[in-house]
Amino acid sequence: MPLLYVNDLTGAAHLALDGTVDQRIRDSIDRLLARQGSNGSFGLWSAGGDDVWLDSYVDDFLTRARERGFAVPDTAFKLALDRLRNFVANAQDLAKDGGRNLAYALYVLARNGAAPIGDLRYYADTKLDAIATPIAKAQIAAALAMLGDRMRAERVYAAALASIAPQPVLEYGRTDYGSVLRDAAALVTLASEGGAPRPTITGAVQHVEASRNLTTYTSTQEQAWMVLAARALAKDAQTVSLDVGGEKVQGALNRRFLPGELQTPLKITNAGEGSVQAVITVSGAPLVPEPAAEKGFKIERRYYTLAGKPADPGKARQNDRFAVVLKITEPQPQFARIIVADYLPAGFEIDNPRLVSSGDAGTLAWIEDAQEPVSSEFRDDRFSAAFDRKQSDPSVFTVAYVVRAVSPGRYVHPQAYVEDMYRPDRFGRTASGSIEVTAAR
Repeated sequence: MPLLYVNDLTGAAHLALDGTVDQRIRDSIDRLLARQGSNGSFGLWSAGGDDVWLDSYVDDFLTRARERGFAVPDTAFKLALDRLRNFVANAQDLAKDGGRNLAYALYVLARNGAAPIGDLRYYADTKLDAIATPIAKAQIAAALAMLGDRMRAERVYAAALASIAPQPVLEYGRTDYGSVLRDAAALVTLASEGGAPRPTITGAVQHVEASRNLTTYTSTQEQAWMVLAARALAKDAQTVSLDVGGEKVQGALNRRFLPGELQTPLKITNAGEGSVQAVITVSGAPLVPEPAAEKGFKIERRYYTLAGKPADPGKARQNDRFAVVLKITEPQPQFARIIVADYLPAGFEIDNPRLVSSGDAGTLAWIEDAQEPVSSEFRDDRFSAAFDRKQSDPSVFTVAYVVRAVSPGRYVHPQAYVEDMYRPDRFGRTASGSIEVTAAR
């Protein structure tokens, strides 16, 4: 979704525009529609699914893309909206899931002029307390605003703001991919787009700032909605007036400095009447390889012969085949969508593009604790697999694939990595190393 607005933000900040963004958006639309099922639903990894929140998020993107002039096939788009209509018409009691799915579906339908206004008013008047999350309340409010019921919309926007805890804390295992930070950023976006009262927007911005300070890592959902929030607030930046080293600057200031440019101090002064916020980000590349790490996960990578005997990939011979076994330990299993990635040394290539599981092991039946992923990819440079985890799952699970040594030489052996996709502060990685492939005799 941020792709739709990236050049709006870069242009306002006087940064270089991305000339490829339109094609990237068209490619994204094609890729998403390839994952649409016959009932209009979308899957994370393959066609179709049963996640209505995900369906709504995809439909939100497709709706915004159409609004900006991108082509979305009418048949596929109508099928997607029909999926949401059917869900809304047969919605279960809000107490079962806190209205997370229903609220987003109603918002997307309202954006397309197809939401039942009577249902929205009913939820706002009698079921508001049953709507569990700030983003869901904000979506109900935004839907009401789009359909012209501004009085109710303002009341529900205020309820969304009030439902964000004054002292935000990290949340774990939400099925709607969310967090306090994501919800606060979504409230900023939806309230700004919907013309909510200024105090509501200002209060939501304060919650974004407080929540962002809780962690150094952000998920893709948090990043996406913060971009949308920044775009929604971009017009406010035009009131900022600064003095930058004696130069007058009107509007937001975005500037990148290399180390050599910081030898001389730079003075930035607020020349306007209101307060301004300064955010400094430091980035760089490590001088030495990162060590192994365990932050909620531990990942171990071991090599074996196809017969199950331990093998040393550091002394491989051309055409040797190895079973690479990745063992992941999660001491306290919890609901999560995780990704496992193992980057190959340049001298290796994946030999047999299929996973090894306990039910399909063939000659590799010696592998223990194997778990089938929901998706896997075998690329030229890496193997990756996605898993859906639950609190009741075993702490230890493994996944494996087969590689072949193909090119003689000495190569860096990159790290293997595991990460919770929506809580990137939970991750694990191995150490890096080196291998040597000698020529076959």
